[in-house]
Amino acid sequence: GKFYYGIKTGLNEAFVVDRATRDRLIAEDLSSAELLKPLLRGRDVKRWQIKPPDLYLIFTRHGVDITKYPAIDKYLNKYKKELTPGADGGRKPGSYEWYEIQDNIAYWEEFEKPKIAYPNICKRNEFAWDDKGYYINQKAFIIPDASKYLLGILNSTVVLWLFDKLLAKLQNGYYEPSAIFIKDFPIPVTNEPQPIESLVNKVLAIKDKKPN
Repeated sequence: GKFYYGIKTGLNEAFVVDRATRDRLIAEDLSSAELLKPLLRGRDVKRWQIKPPDLYLIFTRHGVDITKYPAIDKYLNKYKKELTPGADGGRKPGSYEWYEIQDNIAYWEEFEKPKIAYPNICKRNEFAWDDKGYYINQKAFIIPDASKYLLGILNSTVVLWLFDKLLAKLQNGYYEPSAIFIKDFPIPVTNEPQPIESLVNKVLAIKDKKPN
């Protein structure tokens, strides 16, 4: 029954890094690894599976002590002007520190649990299973504590039909399945989810064998 929006940093240029930068920051100071989280964008979430882009999020959530992470502090300092809340050319005003993620992600631990992820704009129902703890940007939603039974239902042709009937169509045939609409989709309740879960596991196994 819970849906969570992905993370909005306020300046992806500063907070989203590639593997080479991640490895360098950890080499400079091992504590950096605590803040560097594997990241997915909305475009990386496909039907059934995710396609990791090998990007990482510097997750300096509200309340973090940046002095414990000297390499991260030094790296973000290059963007301090743009990161300063409310400053000209900076991020939106607020009570957060310049080195912190823009929004307070109180539910951040949900990203590290097995979950269903889906993009905020898509041409059909595209729900994926993630049990590797990916963090997700603001172009996607997550459904934590979900089951593979639910994943199977959400990727079904019935839900595709519901997309067509219940969601407004955007330009070029795209849908915007915001949580406010998806939460009201009718999901059949069963005491025997195993047959559906078994089929889902087979689909996921096949998808895992295919190159991204």
